[in-house]
Amino acid sequence: DVYKRQVCDRERSHAEALAGRLGLGASGVYTQVSRLLREQMPEALYVCTPPHAHEEAVFAAVERGVHLFIEKPIALKVEVGERMVEAVRRAGVVTQVGYHMRYGKAVRRLARLIKEGTAGRAVLFDGRYECNALHGAWWRDKRKSGGQVLEQAIHLYDLGMHLFGAVERVSGFVGNICHRETPGYSVEDVSAAVLRFRNGALGTIAATNCAIPMEWNNPFTVVCEWVTAKFRSAQEAEFTHTGERRRLVEHVKGEGDLYEAETREFLKRVRGEGGEGPELGEGLMGLRTVVSVLTSARRGGVPVKVKCEESVGKT
Repeated sequence: DVYKRQVCDRERSHAEALAGRLGLGASGVYTQVSRLLREQMPEALYVCTPPHAHEEAVFAAVERGVHLFIEKPIALKVEVGERMVEAVRRAGVVTQVGYHMRYGKAVRRLARLIKEGTAGRAVLFDGRYECNALHGAWWRDKRKSGGQVLEQAIHLYDLGMHLFGAVERVSGFVGNICHRETPGYSVEDVSAAVLRFRNGALGTIAATNCAIPMEWNNPFTVVCEWVTAKFRSAQEAEFTHTGERRRLVEHVKGEGDLYEAETREFLKRVRGEGGEGPELGEGLMGLRTVVSVLTSARRGGVPVKVKCEESVGKT
């Protein structure tokens, strides 16, 4: 409980204001996360700040052997992500990236079918991320969020890699159509990418911030040799099984909070009780992939090869 009673903000006035509302004294106020970690020494740290503000907290935690849960993307630049992964490897701490969609009942069902081989060979991953909101000021600023592909649609890129494995090459396009006149809006509001996975499967992922206002929809379809899965969400999908010359339709619908599910798995891993979750190395794979999409877009859609070592998925 003592860890819940500490407030840290670079602006002391902000920290003091929150500490006052929580009924804390001056001892509960910090302006440096490194000092907070040194004096309080928690077992684990959740890094849920905007992407541009991840670096300081991550390296401060790793230096002190504190386990890490980090929201996606792990960084804005690949080289920063690579340094994070190397630091975690040296420290030996538990890490987990906030890809909550992996914990949906329907996603887990398909992942199991693919792992068992009963889905057949991977063929196509087709996903969309649709919303229409200004979000926070930091999200609209490309220098802080990296843009919709990097900060938001990365969930779909991760699902594609979670199910099909690493991406080998990408081609992408981005644009700003609906928010050109919006002050402070420097991120893309539409994107489309084609992916080639290392196993030969293909993928298409599109995203837009010009769809239905205040709705966040991310439908996707996954085609394997003997299973076609149409997802309304990570929790709900229709599976059509076509192996062995028969057609069988299966409806899968899960319940529960996916953020709670990923937290439970992380805490299991911190306690040494098993658990499963994407580690920092998988976060680096996702970062490399979406950065390659954006690089391709800057070059007019020219295909870009994605760097990927066999061991990077695990830290």
